[in-house]
This record gives sequence, structure tokens and C-alpha cells, in this order.
Amino acid sequence: MAISAGTRLGPYEILSAVGAGGMGEVYRARDTRLDRIVAVKVSNEHFTERFEREARSIAALNHPNICHLYDVGPNYLVMELIEGESPKGPLPEKTVLDYARQIASALDAAHEKGIVHRDLKPANIKVTPDGVVKVLDFGLAKASPTSAVSSEDSPTFTMATTQAGIVLGTAAYMSPEQARGKPVDKRTDIWAFGVVLYELLTGEKPFRGETVTDVLAGVVKEQPDLTHIPPSFAGLIERCLEKDPKRRLRDIADFELLLGGRESSPPPGRSKRTPWIVSALAGIALVILAIGLWRTGSRATDQPLRPLVQLNVDLGQEVSLDETPAISPDGTRIAYVSQGHLFTRRLDQPNPVEMAGSQGAAHPFFSPDGKSIAFLAEGKLRKILVDGGSPVDVASPVISAVGAWGEMGIIAGSLDGLMLVPPEGGAHSQLTTPDRNKEAGHRFPQILPHGKGVLFTVYELGARRDQAKIEVVSLADHHRKIVYSGAFFARYVPTGHLIFIRGDTVFAAPFDLDRLEVRGTPAPVFSHVYSVSGIGPGASDPLDFSISPPMAGAVVYRSGSSSGLGTLETIDAEGKSLAVVSKPDEYLYPRYSPDGQRLALILTSDLYVYDLRVMTR
Repeated sequence: MAISAGTRLGPYEILSAVGAGGMGEVYRARDTRLDRIVAVKVSNEHFTERFEREARSIAALNHPNICHLYDVGPNYLVMELIEGESPKGPLPEKTVLDYARQIASALDAAHEKGIVHRDLKPANIKVTPDGVVKVLDFGLAKASPTSAVSSEDSPTFTMATTQAGIVLGTAAYMSPEQARGKPVDKRTDIWAFGVVLYELLTGEKPFRGETVTDVLAGVVKEQPDLTHIPPSFAGLIERCLEKDPKRRLRDIADFELLLGGRESSPPPGRSKRTPWIVSALAGIALVILAIGLWRTGSRATDQPLRPLVQLNVDLGQEVSLDETPAISPDGTRIAYVSQGHLFTRRLDQPNPVEMAGSQGAAHPFFSPDGKSIAFLAEGKLRKILVDGGSPVDVASPVISAVGAWGEMGIIAGSLDGLMLVPPEGGAHSQLTTPDRNKEAGHRFPQILPHGKGVLFTVYELGARRDQAKIEVVSLADHHRKIVYSGAFFARYVPTGHLIFIRGDTVFAAPFDLDRLEVRGTPAPVFSHVYSVSGIGPGASDPLDFSISPPMAGAVVYRSGSSSGLGTLETIDAEGKSLAVVSKPDEYLYPRYSPDGQRLALILTSDLYVYDLRVMTR
């Protein structure tokens, strides 16, 4: 029965009908307590205690690509109201890839918490006018008291599954094990992910029929026709639609590894005697982005993000980046490390300048006035003038990674936490000390304006980078506060936004500098940021991007795979491959022996040496 406008369901006032879905009627409503507009999905039956308990656990999901569940009533759910449309194919490959990344990010976040969607389909996906993908009804099929699957019924939670097309449409996205009524896990979502991509690319479903039985028979027995799938997606969809779950793609976060035709060609070497190393998924080209986030003034307000301007900067064939460069406060210069030496280059000039005495340099960052560069070398924090001179030791020992230079001094990281170091050198003060029972390290500090504190990333022991937490520590009393969970490398920018990385995407969220709180839903800003995933950070944790302060409003970052996986290849001067290690892995910091016959590198936190004559490990 339809509910008329003005009706109250608990604290929720019905405003208008939105439509009918698998769960029943959907209404636009107002939360009278918080004065916010929400979506209310009303069922014809009361929910069981088990459903309420599981639905509330789903409400704990906090991800920018997941429609948030706010509340559970006796026979209704209260959710985030998404303004947008469900995607419909055929769509351009670039658009499908963008949507795929966002859907996969949502699935990965849920799978990490043991939540399976079980009913992924275009009808449960919305795309906002800004291009943000939202996955709806996350996990509710599993939480549903009527979610038992038979050969005739859909897993969609619904109190009335008699509408033509609802059951048939959902059956087309079932995995074979789901269609047979067997237990399912996250791999059933990976199957549905493949079906959704097939439909977005072709405008057709891979399994069709006049009846539900015909559709399910195709799901269980037939092979999908991939002749109309673009070659770049064919391998991925084939692996997603494996009938046997054991042969299916195991983790949704790895989907981009199966995309074909996206490797960049290796640059030629500079010597016939000395081969160069190419990581197929991590190039040396940089991208400078004029974000358009910034505004003048000391106080910040949350303003809408403006379109990005993107410029590619090729550092040349001679450069082998050890990490992403730092960008100066005025946005006119970058500093980077190539083969253990520190270089600086003005962006309006073609050639870089090597900084004298910078052997073994790592993790450079600029002073607030842009006249000096700090970096790590030989376990020490050093600084050097941009215009030249000799490096000066500032602090020792400093063992760790990226630091920050602010008006109050230099924040340096070590295995023992964050420390505040005077720029002129001298005794440092300890800001944070990791809890060795659960924390792997404190990284990526930023000194907030007006001495509000220091923003930094906390890695948990044995956890992935996307499970890190963004915290702030007070400079006055060293009190710590969690700002955001499930992201890393955060930076506050003067529009009143907090920018951080999740996966290979940079997000921005409104941020209250006085209360040190995120005030809204994060929105994606740009993607393809090179990032090494895996378990926990090492002592040298790669910097993914660098933001210049308000004067320029620019970001420099290295594009690449969010998985950090690549193949290892040696190339001669003509660009010919001499030897290949084809297994994808995290190959970091490669260095040749003096005779050029061996190669040392870091592989998944361990040191390996390759004999290039036989390429054995």
C-alpha cells in the first residue's frame, strides 16, 4: 500500500514516492531529528531480529562508493538518498573502466569486513551527476530473512517477488553456485561484477532467456559470448565468469591486473652495455594537476571542487624515479631522487640540476619558503639550499620516511614515531610513539595551520594500507584523535578539505579545522595514483603524491597500478628485451652491481639478488 505525503514512520516524515524496488516501495523522507533528506524503503513485513542485527552491522560500512544505511525500523530501512541514475550500456570503455574502479573499491571495502552483496546489478548501482558511483542495498540480500536461494527465486530481499522482470533481471546476475542454492562468498560478487561490466560494455546481458529457468540454465551451463567484448576487457570478464569459483578472480581489488592492452612501452636505454629496468605498471612520467581547490584568505570554507587541469611531465629516459617527486610551495619546481641522487628542476626549464653531496638521498620535501630542501640520507635528516651549496645535517638518527616542514619546525618520522626537529638542528621532541602491540608505524605528517596539530597516517600491524587511519596529534599536549579510517596520506588544503588516498584514488572531504573532524561524504578527485599495496609499510614507504601549498594549488603524482605489481624486464639501447621475470610482483628500488651482471632489489619487504646472466633468484 502506498504511503501518502506527511505520514510519519518514527522520526521520518514521508515527502514523496520515489519508486518501487526489490524491497518494496521507496520514498523520499525527512529525518525530523537531524533535518536531512533520506531514502526510506518500506517492506510489507516486519523484519526479524536477525535481519536487524545484520543490517546494523552493514551500517558500519563507511565508503564513498557505498550508499550508507542510517537506520532500521520495524518494517523499513533508512538510507542515504542518492540523486542519480543507474548506468546503462553500451558505454565507452573509458567510462566503464571508471565505473569499474569505483564498484570494485566498494566491493573490496565490504569484502574486507566479511560482507557480501549477493545482488550486484545495474539497478543497485547509481551514478551521481558528478560521476560518483554508489552501490546500493549492500549486503542486504545476505541479511534478508527471505534470502534463501532456489532455482526459481531471486536472492533479492523482497516481500513480493511476483513482478515480471524483477526475478528475471536478478537471476541474470546470479553466480552458478548461487543458482544451485549452494553457499556463496565474495566470489559470487566477482561473478556479478563481470556480468555488470559485460552489460555496460555491450548493452546486453551475457545470459538471457524467456523464463527464469532458461536464464539460470544458461548461467550454470553456457559459456558467455565474448566476441563483442573489447579486447582490453575480455580477459577480465572471462576470469570473472568462470563457472568454478576456485578458478575465478579471487580478490576484486586485483581486477585491473587482468585488463589487457594497457602496458606502456619501455623507454630505450642509454648504453648497449648497461641495461635498464622497466616496471611495466609504474612509469616515470609525472602528472602535474592544477587542482583549482584553493582560495585566498586565512579561513577556509568547504567550496565545491572545480575541474582539474592535467599536464604530463616526462623527466626523460635517463631518469629512474625512486619515488614520487616533491613539489615546491609556489608550484614552480620539483625535487626528485633518481638512482640515489637528489635532483631539482624548474618546470619552466628542460634540464634538472643534481644537488651536490646528495648521494643516498630519499624522501625530499621543501621548506615553507621553497628555498631549501630536506631529505634523508645515511640515517640522517639533512637540508640543502635549492640554489646550491653543501648539505647540512639537521638530526640523527632518522630512520624513516616522508617528513614535513612547517613554521614551527620539521616533523620527521622514525620507527619510534613522529618527532619535532628545529630546522637549524638540535634536540628534537617526541610527538607520537607507536603502540607496538597493534601499530606498525606513523607516516606522512603535515603541520596544520595555526598550530592546530600534526596530521599523520597510522598503519596497523598486518593490515593493508587501505585499512590505515588518519589521525591528528596536538602540538601542545600530544593528545591523539582519529580523523578518518580506511585511508592514508592525508593533507589539509585551504578550501577546508581533507585530501587522502584510498586504493589508487585521491578523495576530498569537507574538514572542520577547529573541531578536526570530517564533515561530509568524501568525493573522488583523481585516480591512477601509483601506490604499493600489501601488508603494512616498510621503513621506506613510497610517497604517492605531493601537494603544493595555497599559492599554487598543484599536485604532482606518479601514475600506475594501485596493486604495486609489475614485471621485471631489462632493455638494451635499442629497446630490445634481454631477459624477463614475468611473474607480477612488487619490485622496488632496483640497483645494479658495479659489473652490471647482478641486480639487487626489494621484493615484498625482502632483499633479492638476480644474476642477470641466468635471471635466477
